[in-house]
Amino acid sequence: MATTGQNDVHSFSALDYVIFSAMLAVSAATGIYHAFAKGGQRTTSQFLVADRSMNGIPIAMSLVVSFLSPITILGMPAETFSNGAQYSLYVLCLLWVFPAVSLILVPVFHGLKLTSAYEYMSLRFHFSLRIISSVIFVIQTSFYMAVTLVGPALAIEAVLGFEVWKTVLITGIICTFYTTIGGMRAVIWTDVFQFFVIVGSFVAIIILGAIKAGGVEHVWEFNRENGRLNFADTPFGVTTRLSALGLVLGGGMNTFPLYISQTAVQRYAASKSLRQAQVAVFLNMPFQLIMLPMVYFTGLVLYAFYNNYLTPLMPALNGTMLNSTFAANFSTAIPYVGAGLSSPNLTMFTGNYSFVTAETQPRYVPEYTSADQIMVYFVSSQFGVIPGMQGLFIACIFAGTLSTMSSGLNALTAVNLEDVVRPWRKWYAKMTNGDLYQNDSWDTTLSKILTCVYGLITIGLAFVAQYMGPFIVISNTIFGTSGGPLLGVFSLGMFWKRANWCGALVGMLCGFACGLWVAAGAILNQGSDDSLEIYKLSFMWYCTFSWLITVILGIIVSEIYRCISRNPDIRDVQVNPKLLATFLRPKNHEEYEEPEDEKEEEYVDLKETHYGNGYLTHSDLEEELQQKIQKEYLL
Repeated sequence: MATTGQNDVHSFSALDYVIFSAMLAVSAATGIYHAFAKGGQRTTSQFLVADRSMNGIPIAMSLVVSFLSPITILGMPAETFSNGAQYSLYVLCLLWVFPAVSLILVPVFHGLKLTSAYEYMSLRFHFSLRIISSVIFVIQTSFYMAVTLVGPALAIEAVLGFEVWKTVLITGIICTFYTTIGGMRAVIWTDVFQFFVIVGSFVAIIILGAIKAGGVEHVWEFNRENGRLNFADTPFGVTTRLSALGLVLGGGMNTFPLYISQTAVQRYAASKSLRQAQVAVFLNMPFQLIMLPMVYFTGLVLYAFYNNYLTPLMPALNGTMLNSTFAANFSTAIPYVGAGLSSPNLTMFTGNYSFVTAETQPRYVPEYTSADQIMVYFVSSQFGVIPGMQGLFIACIFAGTLSTMSSGLNALTAVNLEDVVRPWRKWYAKMTNGDLYQNDSWDTTLSKILTCVYGLITIGLAFVAQYMGPFIVISNTIFGTSGGPLLGVFSLGMFWKRANWCGALVGMLCGFACGLWVAAGAILNQGSDDSLEIYKLSFMWYCTFSWLITVILGIIVSEIYRCISRNPDIRDVQVNPKLLATFLRPKNHEEYEEPEDEKEEEYVDLKETHYGNGYLTHSDLEEELQQKIQKEYLL
């Protein structure tokens, strides 16, 4: 694309460095503070779920910025700039997603007092589904964190010249540091600080950018006149890249996996009460209904700025017009440019062109290797002369990266400890006929080591993720192919009482395989007219597609297995009401008596979570176990 002198970027000023460094310093200081405050992170409950003592408002802010990554900060303005405002219809899906999560899913997760979301799988179905779910989550989250880590690094390198490896290392090391020493409290309170950094940065950019582009009214009218407010261009269609139905329904289904993932469930667990957890989810709706339109409007500002009424002039002509006077006999064909011209058929200008000044010259989109870089170009070229402005925006990008990565690291640690390490200890004790030994202080140290290890793995994966493509497509592909099957199994468990482990397992594996097949086929056959029709499925429908396969096959196989099984527990399944959605629980669910095998599972969980600062045998726990079953496990 053509460029002009207007697109020259500016170097960091001293104040830019101060603001950017201050954001990183505050994030690191928050981790250091919570590493020592109130005795520090001495137990796994403190490190992983903040002692289940957090209020709803900071958790709400943490949830917002955990999923408001550079994919949103850079990718969504780029999407609106490149393809119009249609993607902004996505905000409508939040009107049904957050109420559903808050009223249906949160009571189940919070009521079970889980640390890992995938403990639900072993309570409802079978331990094998717990392991598979954990593996899928680890793969999904590791690549997602890698994308959020390398994405801004690529944009910053292309525009400002900071090498990718330096940006990746700085961000990765600082994030790993404060997450490792500060635990969940450090993650949540750092997210609160980063929430205000992101909001403040975008408010400043919108105000200054709209003024630069000609005002809010001009930005809106210019985009309308040029067909960029294409909200309802394609109401329906599953193979159309974006459609209204795909954004409202498919976008909502793509969002659901975020809020049944370990990252979100761990925050529900950190809430001091069910009410606070529900408040945290409900507050996400107004927060995001304010923030996302700001992000989309930024894309409209970019389009209005880089495509003013004089932009249609030919680039070569534009280069000679600025402050120049041409011979009287000079003439050339010029496309209709608007700006008060009475006829779109006017094709000739002759004579003096000195009316074109630096303020009214055509503006052209800068050259970039990815549209995700356009925001960094715009801020640097237009506002880099304002001391501190460029540093504030880069701090905003890094804040989004830090919040997403820190949440992911803490979640990966919890999954590994709760779904791998502790179950392995139980299995080993059973196989050796020995006592199950536990030491919570050791587990806390192990959690910190795991956090550090996953931080290093994410840094390594970031150098692979830079070749994966545009942010928006990547994020929807990752959560669509892997999140759909997980959402499907949770749906079977909470909404279909007759679902069993066999149906859930077959449904999950087939849903994941089909989702991966479609996503891979779409990438490999991109641009091909001879590809299978299924490969043309929009990325907005990936989650819905894999979810449907999981649920449908899960129900069919569950019913078949139920009919052929000779096990009376399978034929006449009894489900703990606490594992079902609240509106499906029987009225007399308080009278439910837990089966012996589930009591044994609770037996181990009790020892692991309640005791744990010493070595205890099973015989020490019998009385406490009975009290826990009576007071906590049954509603």
